[in-house]
Amino acid sequence: MLAFDKTGLSGSLFYLAAYGFTTIGAFAVVTLVRDQAGEATHLSQWAGLARRSPLLAAVFSLFLLAFAGIPATSGFIGKYAVFSAAVGHGGTWLAIVGVVSSAIAAFFYVRVIVLMYFSEPDGDSTVVAAPSAFTTVAIGVGALMTIVLGILPGPVLDLATRSSTFLP
Repeated sequence: MLAFDKTGLSGSLFYLAAYGFTTIGAFAVVTLVRDQAGEATHLSQWAGLARRSPLLAAVFSLFLLAFAGIPATSGFIGKYAVFSAAVGHGGTWLAIVGVVSSAIAAFFYVRVIVLMYFSEPDGDSTVVAAPSAFTTVAIGVGALMTIVLGILPGPVLDLATRSSTFLP
């Protein structure tokens, strides 16, 4: 809201698009990790996922790193676009708060990654369900867009900038 102009709107549009793909992919992954009662709801149930399903753990790690805003992911570019628009409109303090909040949140995301790769599972109660075609597409498109928008964000940033021209 601070940068309610073309720069701020284009940054926000890119952020929403980037995080939309990442969020849909991450939630699709979450639906696959299950126990007898349904989806795994306790963090300990993700322990050792990399041993049971290395590809699923890698893709979920990608999504978590994007949420943290790690470079070469769409999350980094999205946060950069939003924070730079804030700084450009005198909201340096707000951008600093955002960066610090992102760093704090990164701790929790990395904690899940460490749990998946370096912790022993409590038992064999958690399984990885076979994904449906729709779930596979959601995860695949989410992962692809998370990488593409992190490495080659130009076309989507340009589209967001052109879309922001409708601002009065």
